[in-house]
Amino acid sequence: MELSVKFIRRALLPIALLLFAWCFVLFPNASSEVISRVPRVNFEFPHKTRSPFNETKVALLIEGRPLPHLTPLLLHYMSVVPPDWRFKFFGSDEAVQHLNRSHVVRAHVNDGKLDISTLPEGMSMKGQEATSQTFTNLTFYRDVLYPAEFLLVFQTDAMICANSKQNLDDWLEYDWVGASWNTGDRFGGNGGLSVRRVSKIIKVLENQIRIPHTQPEDVWLTQRLGLLPGAHLANGTEQQKFSAEMLFSERPMGFHTGNGGEWLHGGVWGTPELRKKMWEYCPEIKMMLPMDEERFIDPKMCPSKQNWKRDADTSDNLPGVFL
Repeated sequence: MELSVKFIRRALLPIALLLFAWCFVLFPNASSEVISRVPRVNFEFPHKTRSPFNETKVALLIEGRPLPHLTPLLLHYMSVVPPDWRFKFFGSDEAVQHLNRSHVVRAHVNDGKLDISTLPEGMSMKGQEATSQTFTNLTFYRDVLYPAEFLLVFQTDAMICANSKQNLDDWLEYDWVGASWNTGDRFGGNGGLSVRRVSKIIKVLENQIRIPHTQPEDVWLTQRLGLLPGAHLANGTEQQKFSAEMLFSERPMGFHTGNGGEWLHGGVWGTPELRKKMWEYCPEIKMMLPMDEERFIDPKMCPSKQNWKRDADTSDNLPGVFL
């Protein structure tokens, strides 16, 4: 008896399915109505997955030399710049290979935060004049950096301090901000650590061409940006909070030196007390200075290398000539 009941139960399911299928054949209109009532699931995504990075915000480092501190410097910037910024590195084949040896660097390349490549043909950073030509090249801003609108330019002798209370995004209201040359300046600042609005620079370069071997790119650009209708550039006093190079600032967001850390202006670094204060506030500067802490603070420890003691001679040069 029990076997018969089990057999009947097992037979009912296939019989029911067969009858259900015949209903679709005998009553096509009814079957269409039934099918139309069955919920449908669409597995196609209507939009592409959004990137966590903002392509209009680009932090840019250009360096042809495979410097020992190149990788840690780049990774440090990636840790202190707001996380939605993307990074671009342009360098020589040697510098690109040097960076690609780092597993961490490759991970950032793979997740889309970092692009590494050589400079496009015809552009160079070998020397001050080549640097100025690249940074006043319309194609560079309009095509190579596209779609960047906010550009952070930093060099290997510049540093943003992790102890700073400031946020880089706080400076995006300006069309240009860099290290102040003079507190009385209405606009203009050193380009070695600077924030630039790309669309405004494109407007300048669409109408004017820099003559080679004239003003450095940061002087040339800021003099013209400042005259654009509606331009908003940080003045000399405001820029002291952003970066210190020639003028002392208590706790700037960052520092820019010159010539790979060999040129240290006396207004910022000219006494052991000033250097000790900066060392304690921004210990990351040791990455860009070719000396250790004792020799940096105490001149007696390194009497033959006292580059910090004297300012770079700017008597025959315009402010900002040292990038």
